Amino acid sequence: MKKMLILGGTGGLGKNMTELLSEKYKVTSVGSKDLDVTDFTQLQDYFNNNQFDIVLNLSGYNYDSFLHKYNNETIKEAEKQIRVNVQGCVNLLAACLPSMRENKYGRIILLSSVLSRAPLAGTSIYSASKSFIDSLVRTTTLENLSKGVTCNSIQLGYFDAGMAHRIPEHIREAIINKIPLKRFGSMNELFNTIEYLINTEYMAGASISVNGGISV
Repeated sequence: MKKMLILGGTGGLGKNMTELLSEKYKVTSVGSKDLDVTDFTQLQDYFNNNQFDIVLNLSGYNYDSFLHKYNNETIKEAEKQIRVNVQGCVNLLAACLPSMRENKYGRIILLSSVLSRAPLAGTSIYSASKSFIDSLVRTTTLENLSKGVTCNSIQLGYFDAGMAHRIPEHIREAIINKIPLKRFGSMNELFNTIEYLINTEYMAGASISVNGGISV
């Protein structure tokens, strides 16, 4: 049974994925309080002592604001989005890749967002950080595919767990009306996408948009 690490595994999305994926993999699920992706030394120490075949990164941070409305206080929120979403992924890759390359096998899946390709006003930093991830997986795959390691991202749309539950009901209805399938995605549909990326070596350096038909 392959060993999998799920980062950001304590949130609503993470708990659901941990439960589903544990049926097929030996899953270790950790939250940001247990393993901080912004701390490279902590990540490096962790991967020096724990080896995984598959790493699924669900961790992320979002703060909505128009750029012209950031001020001396809220600019810290922009910095945090970059630390977690951008530097966090760089730290994670740098820490987990050495052992995967040595073992000649690895599957890395990073969570991106539909906002990477279809941004909304007020999501500038978050959307841009997810675009960075989509670019990062392509270069990471070029550098590591010869060692049996693939890296892909999932451009996540709106699902029935996680951040979607924080959205007020009237906004949820407006979002659903913009989704051609007229519903949020299910956990089983996300599980199937993750399984596909794990089992399909030829899917490498890709960003798969799973969003119910939202035009991107």
